[in-house]
Amino acid sequence: MRKRRSLWSSTREDCVARPRLVDDDAILDATRLVLAEVGPAKLTLAAVGARVGLAPPTLMQRFGSKRGLLLASAAREPQLVLRAAATAEEANTSPLATLYDVLSTVGLAQLDVSDPEFREHALAHSAAIVNSCARFYRAAVAAGELRAETDVPALARHTLVCFIGALQVWAVNGWGEPSIFLTEQLDLMLAPYLLRA
Repeated sequence: MRKRRSLWSSTREDCVARPRLVDDDAILDATRLVLAEVGPAKLTLAAVGARVGLAPPTLMQRFGSKRGLLLASAAREPQLVLRAAATAEEANTSPLATLYDVLSTVGLAQLDVSDPEFREHALAHSAAIVNSCARFYRAAVAAGELRAETDVPALARHTLVCFIGALQVWAVNGWGEPSIFLTEQLDLMLAPYLLRA
């Protein structure tokens, strides 16, 4: 008599996972876009899933919850700053042009920083921006673009304030194109430090 196989038993073939047609980076890119459009409160798994052709239960399986998806997105932000910095460095010879390129491509995560886990990622994102700015400012001093007496650490922190402030002000007022508005604010901030026009 043949032994019937239990519904709960599995063979090795049954356990082979289906290949992922959409990788996590594509999902997190879609999350950034939806966050920029509607903010974290109105972001839904359905809206993110619609961008990449996945159902909300698939996102739940991968990230656990909307919070898990947002945490994964926030955790990736510092890496995106470093990637943008590397790409901009390859494309420019001027340290200040590199800095402008980086800040025009880096986003601002709209997250609840009163939550300790989100705050940890927000701090890492801020540190990546400040550290990158400081590196470009040191190079700009060495290249003769900025005054030798420039307080690089202070200017790097001030740049973060200018960057976040400009994006917040633009979000409220919508003054022109965001990248142009940001560039104008950076120009005003850096003007006293420039060695030459």
